[in-house]
Parts: sequence; structure tokens; C-alpha cells
Amino acid sequence: MKLLDIILFVLVFCTFIIGVDQAIVVGLAESYWIFMLSVALLFLYGYRKGQRQAREKEALKSSKQRKKKKK
Repeated sequence: MKLLDIILFVLVFCTFIIGVDQAIVVGLAESYWIFMLSVALLFLYGYRKGQRQAREKEALKSSKQRKKKKK
């Protein structure tokens, strides 16, 4: 896991906790934007994770093909 992915995940967690706190204090309607920011960061994290897994899968596939060619 890359540092940026860890930071994104921590930001998702923190914004969600802040959203829950603000929902209790001022109400859900006033803290809605914080929850939407948390969801947007979660989608960004999931997208980056999917891209990283696709690159790793492609690298594994190409390394297997190189090993077959050497034999």
C-alpha cells in the first residue's frame, strides 16, 4: 500500500468521524457535505486500489509470459 493510499484511507475515516460528530451537534442537514466528502474520498481510494491491482495483475501476467519465452 502506497503512502498516498494510506493518507486517503485515514482522511476517509477522519471525515466520517467528523461528520458523525457534526451530525450530533448541528444536525444531519448541516453536516451532509462532510459525509459527501467522505464518500468521494472513499470512491477515490477504491479507484486507486483497483488501478494498482490491475497494474500488479498485468505485471504478473507479463512476467509469466517472459518466463515461458525463456524456456
